[in-house]
Order: sequence, then structure tokens, then C-alpha cells
Amino acid sequence: MARFGFVGVCLAAMVAVSFAAEGVDMSADICQSMAPSDWPCIVNQGYTFAIIQGWSGGYGYNSGLSDCVANAWAAGMAHVDVYVFFCPNCDGCSDPAGTIQTMVNNMAGQNIKYGMLWFDTEQCDGCWNDAGSNAAYIHTGVNQAVSMGVTVGMYSSPYEWGQTVGGDTSFTAYPLWYANYDGDQSFDDWSSDPFGGWSSPAMHQFAGDASVCGIDVDLTWYPDSGAPLNRTKGVRPVRLVNPNSRPARGGMLRKPVRKN
Repeated sequence: MARFGFVGVCLAAMVAVSFAAEGVDMSADICQSMAPSDWPCIVNQGYTFAIIQGWSGGYGYNSGLSDCVANAWAAGMAHVDVYVFFCPNCDGCSDPAGTIQTMVNNMAGQNIKYGMLWFDTEQCDGCWNDAGSNAAYIHTGVNQAVSMGVTVGMYSSPYEWGQTVGGDTSFTAYPLWYANYDGDQSFDDWSSDPFGGWSSPAMHQFAGDASVCGIDVDLTWYPDSGAPLNRTKGVRPVRLVNPNSRPARGGMLRKPVRKN
């Protein structure tokens, strides 16, 4: 969202804020720990969408995903998406196409209603190989999802992208959800540190380890009028548990994902 000068911009700023959406994302273990009553509390705080981890590296498919997604919808979330973290050295994930096929088939078998599948690209200890093979691995998974009719997006940060796939710019056909924990509900930081060949992002994960209704979540923002995602409105202030507990470069991994 562009920033405006002071004179004569109050109305414009109000319009800019109104055409925005803020939501939460959470890991598989957090989702599994939630009670159904937690979801209406989150919605009542003004959050309008949720993105829930569906696959966690070597730990595999989120057995609680169906309940989490159903509870999010029932609470009044306007949109519910799913994200996947997989890697070539995570147990059971050496075949990227097979991993994604299993995940998508599991969701279909459970009649899980979701909008997009976001591919979480970030580092973990011993998870990845060289940049070129890592990019090829992710492409194979993405292509599998697309072939099954799934709408795909990419998640990363400048640091994590560079560490994982180097200077690769071959994923720009998909919308980017990027992480930078600056607490700012805008894209003002994008021009100073773009990556991956994207000319503009779709969503900004601006805070990590936030506490919403006592639940540990990350917070994401996007301008409903400008992003290629049709989301609803609502902006809330940042509530951080500990802004230094995770690096500002972003990332959703909270526990080891290489299950040996």
C-alpha cells in the first residue's frame, strides 16, 4: 500500500485501509492443539482468512487438517488456504510429485474445502541440497499440484529464498507471499529487498509469533484492491508475543521437520 503525504490524504488513507485484509497462519501442531471455540475468537478479533499447514516435512500430513479447516470456515473465515513444507531430505518426501499427490488426494478424500496451496520455501537443518536441484524439486511438486487442478502460490523471504534456491527466477507465474517481520501492514519494504524475479508480491507476512486469543500464529496482510487474490476486508493492530523470538527475515518453521 502506498504511503501518502499529510495534506488532504485522510480520506485516501481510510480508503486504502478499508481495502485490505489481515489473517493468520499456523503450523500443524498449533492447529491440532486448538479447540473449535478458538476460531470464533480469532474471527471476532477481525481476522478474515487463515492459512493452515497441511504437510510438515518428515512428519507428513497434518492429521488434524480437516477439523482445523472446517472449524475455520464454521467460525466465519472468508478464506481458508493450506501450506506445505517439504524437502528432498525430509523422511518420506524424496519424491516431490508423490508427496504432493498424497497430500492433495488426502484433502480430496476428506472433502477439505480450501482456496490455495502455498509452497513454503525455507531452510532447516539438513533438509536441502544445492540450489539448482532444490529448485527442480520444488518445481516438480508445484507442477504436480497444478496438474491436479490446485491453485498454487509461493511463500519465502529474501534470505530463505537465496539460501534455498539461490537466484532462481522461474516461479514468477505464481503469486508470492513473502515474510518480513517489520510489523508494517504494507508492501513498503518490498522495493528495498525484492527477490525471486517477482515484480510485486501478493501478501506480506509482517509478524511472527503473535498471540491471538492465546494462540501462537503469524500475521499476514494484503491489499484487497491490488493483489491477485480476492480477499475480504479488516485490519487489526499487531500483537507480538516476542518480536525477537524469530528472525526478521521470516519463516514458518517452529520445530525440526526432518524426522529420522
